[in-house]
Amino acid sequence: MFPIDRIAEIQQHPQDFKLLERVPLTRDDVLARLPVMLCEATPNERVSSMIFLDTETTGMNPGRDKIIELGMVRCTVSLDRNIILSVDSIYDAYEDPKMPIPPEITKLTTITDDMVRGQSFNTDEVMKFFADRPLVVAHNAKFDRPFFDRRFQNLNKMAWACSQNEVDWGVLGFNGVKLEFLLQSNGYFYNAHRASYDCLSLCFLMHVQPKALEMLITNSLQMTYRIDAVKAPFDIKNTLKENGYRWDADNKLWYIQVNGAEDAVAQVEFLGRLYPNAFDNVRVISYTAQDRYR
Repeated sequence: MFPIDRIAEIQQHPQDFKLLERVPLTRDDVLARLPVMLCEATPNERVSSMIFLDTETTGMNPGRDKIIELGMVRCTVSLDRNIILSVDSIYDAYEDPKMPIPPEITKLTTITDDMVRGQSFNTDEVMKFFADRPLVVAHNAKFDRPFFDRRFQNLNKMAWACSQNEVDWGVLGFNGVKLEFLLQSNGYFYNAHRASYDCLSLCFLMHVQPKALEMLITNSLQMTYRIDAVKAPFDIKNTLKENGYRWDADNKLWYIQVNGAEDAVAQVEFLGRLYPNAFDNVRVISYTAQDRYR
């Protein structure tokens, strides 16, 4: 709660306080205000649709766990200016996973078995959201997409982008990538871990950080390359880690993902200088927005 009883102290020492505002799009009356206009369109402007999507699930394994809440926010975006023009529609619904929701999930999301019992997603309504094949944006697409694709297999060819991985938040002046942190750094708060609120908050973040949206759109259109350092010697693991490589525990190798062919070539050359026979063992895999994060 806001410390109203400390107003006088805040006025005397404003440098010692920071004010957080609720993300405007997450206020209770947002559904009644749709469409919400964020920026005015210009004549003959090229526009497209974008969906911000978030899932709450029974766990972390898309092969075993289920979606219990699906949130989607459909927006109109200017392709000429890379800004969000309007929030057009919102979808938020529960689905019964036919299994008990683990206590830790209920603690995190406040979603209980009683809230989802007998509920199901309206497939026709969900399909309408994707009628014009919009770009789908999630803040952790690697998590959300496998769950969504499994539940809605007719939509598994959509183009996806990740606002966590495809925006260089460090370049934009932030030293973290969690959605709550990014919004707090911009002076806002919201009720996290509820699907529609996460979507609306991510949409608003892209509105107040247009450079991030521009970066996201640009990177989503590029080819992504995964470079696997196959048979890399153990003694260079620290060098790999220092240069942004991650450990793939399933395949027992170090890898990195980069955007654009030029960066991919640079990484292959880097590995070639780093250890013998790298050129014979390095594996390069390319991805587009349609198959990225699947």
